Amino acid sequence: MTLEIMTETPFKGVIEFYHAIERFERYCSMCKNSVDKDKKVSYILGAIKNLDIAYSEYLENFPLIFPTREGIKPIFLSLETKTEELKESFEAQLRSLDKDEINKYLILLNKIKHNCTVEKPCEYEELVGDIGKLRELARDVKEVTEKLYLEDFLDLTKKRLKEAAEDPEKFKSMFPLPPKPLEMEYRG
Repeated sequence: MTLEIMTETPFKGVIEFYHAIERFERYCSMCKNSVDKDKKVSYILGAIKNLDIAYSEYLENFPLIFPTREGIKPIFLSLETKTEELKESFEAQLRSLDKDEINKYLILLNKIKHNCTVEKPCEYEELVGDIGKLRELARDVKEVTEKLYLEDFLDLTKKRLKEAAEDPEKFKSMFPLPPKPLEMEYRG
């Protein structure tokens, strides 16, 4: 019996983090270029909302964000997983968590969050560097996550195709048949 942790589950928050950063940037750009006061307010509200999403996803997922950026793959757990493999995986993840770097991005998010308000116009020029650093982190994480997904799904597909070639009956059982009275009609 094998217990697997699906790849998409832990990465959901990581993916949402970089999507929120991308949406924040779009709203920020529209706000900066807008002259209409009402539109500007709606863009600011959209930017704030996405910054809040990025902020919460960052706080919840930095233990995955930084290892992912380092190229450390989350380990698949099964009954056959050796304790030594788990230990090595967790140690690699722990090494990638630099407290100063985690705090640096948290400070950047806070600084941007406090400068993006409806009450006062933001000093965008002062934030360009900070937004750039945040964008770089999000881009790095996105690229590595997409690569990990492709590798994992490719490996899984290869494994399933190999199993199907070795045992066609087992492969057929993956596709459930309708109840008995319909079986002949379904097969015919």
